[in-house]
Amino acid sequence: MSIHITYFVHGTTTDNEKHISSGWSDVELSELGVKQSIDLKDQTKDKKFDVVFLF
Repeated sequence: MSIHITYFVHGTTTDNEKHISSGWSDVELSELGVKQSIDLKDQTKDKKFDVVFLF
């Protein structure tokens, strides 16, 4: 049996675009980040994950 691990990072935030490190603060996604999220949804819509961990 093999284990496949898939890792996704968050989309680009407004702070990312300003080169600001936000740490654990909640920051809004930029327009690019929203597009990245939509693209990720489309890329993973036919995939099955046995478990999902959110950090």
